[in-house]
Amino acid sequence: MSSSALSISLEIIRLLIRKGDLHEARVKAEDAMKDALILKDRAQWLEATRLFFQCCQELEELGLAQIPMEAVISFLVSAQDTKLQAQAETLISSWLLALGKKEECHDYVQSAINKATGIQDFDTLARALTIYAASLLYDAQNFKTALIQLDKLNTILDGLQQPEMQLTANLLRSYIYTQRGQTDLALPLLWATYEQAKVHGFHLLISSILAQIARVYRDQKQLEEYRIYADVALRGLDRAKTPRVYKLVHASCPPLKEQKASLYDFHIDEKSRTVRERSKGKIDFKNQHILFEMALLFIKNPGHRFNKEELSKSIWNQTYSPDLHDNLIYVSIKRLRTLLEPDLESPKYILRDRKGYYFNPQSIVQFRTSEEVTL
Repeated sequence: MSSSALSISLEIIRLLIRKGDLHEARVKAEDAMKDALILKDRAQWLEATRLFFQCCQELEELGLAQIPMEAVISFLVSAQDTKLQAQAETLISSWLLALGKKEECHDYVQSAINKATGIQDFDTLARALTIYAASLLYDAQNFKTALIQLDKLNTILDGLQQPEMQLTANLLRSYIYTQRGQTDLALPLLWATYEQAKVHGFHLLISSILAQIARVYRDQKQLEEYRIYADVALRGLDRAKTPRVYKLVHASCPPLKEQKASLYDFHIDEKSRTVRERSKGKIDFKNQHILFEMALLFIKNPGHRFNKEELSKSIWNQTYSPDLHDNLIYVSIKRLRTLLEPDLESPKYILRDRKGYYFNPQSIVQFRTSEEVTL
């Protein structure tokens, strides 16, 4: 294999990692390490080893990276080229960080930063700064220092084509914002990061981004949005293919506990004018105040048959007129059923008999802002 062919192989491995095809990427990275050694191309060997380590980390099989990383340490001892030294130290620091050895990680990454700065190797410098910033996030007292490193990193990334590092830097920054309660800064940054990840095809990162978005909504007490984005983040993962991200997302997006949630067909909060149905979740009335008032009228009077005269008076405060109200009532009931009923073909809440329309008295409702009522 030639050096140019090996470069193509490494690019294929990067694309596989982006897509989350980690098992295949790891096999190819292992082959690339061997090919690079045959070619005596140490730069490509370090890159192949970095990609191999990344796959092992994501697959939670760090033990498989032990021998290759020890080979990198041995290489560093004898390496004469400053650029290769900086690349090796950066790789070793990322491995040590994954092992939880933060102090040793700092020794290597600081040395890599100094070397890369001295020779103006901005690609290696950017990667080293990313690792250093990530290592600082374990202690909130280091957040200020981490942000300084991320500011330096952003300045460097402005002149590089390194979308993966830019996305990672954004995630690190948004994590700090979230931990500080600065959700107004975190949310727009996360959405911008999500759009960038889609453009560049970083499927492996998308679930992590969505999980952070979900957590921001949770911190903002926007629980419906939290449910939506936590669910999307979790559905985009395969435990066998991406175990590390799967575990992280599951840990950061636990299901919300709702008291007696399974007992009720409806949860109603009159103060915030929200209604949740057991299976449909939050019902969006979209400022349709008439339909909301009609829903409350039925739900608060279970079993009561409302004829057209009563509906005209109660909802529109008008005297019933067949020409005006027959179609209006029909259309309003249809729209209300569309909002409330899980199955329009078989309605179970808004029913009708010869005496009029009524709310099923067997339904169980919880009013959250007033006395809890079981109907």
